[in-house]
Amino acid sequence: MAYEGLAHIRSLKRWCKVVILHTLKDGKVDKAFIYFSTDPNMAGLKVPQYYRISYQIEFVFRDSKGHLGLEDCQTRQEKALDFHFNISLTTLNIAKATHWLSILEEKRGAFSMTDIKTQYTNELMLDKLISIYGKDPSVEKNNPKIREL
Repeated sequence: MAYEGLAHIRSLKRWCKVVILHTLKDGKVDKAFIYFSTDPNMAGLKVPQYYRISYQIEFVFRDSKGHLGLEDCQTRQEKALDFHFNISLTTLNIAKATHWLSILEEKRGAFSMTDIKTQYTNELMLDKLISIYGKDPSVEKNNPKIREL
């Protein structure tokens, strides 16, 4: 169920489009979500869609800042900054494509650079331990435990 209307938001000193979405469970309201837009003429169904899109964009910038050095450039030249931002965001897209293309579409979850980085770091450490201690990962006795790790 969805409800929409106009409301004057005092702190913003303007009229806003407000959308309330209810998710039903067994015929009763299970959860309620409230979204708003400062564009009072926006279609009500567009408001939650734009929230979802902007949320995904925020994850892209969070991952680029936290893991790919988006904020670590020390130049003030416009071309160098442009290159730095592009290379950081491109690296994230390449990492996402490299990781997701190896997984069936039905099994893909949300992409988080933190999770991917942790997974690949653990795989690297496990491979290093296996090579140091000389255990054969293909031996039937070791195989289930290695997959679990």
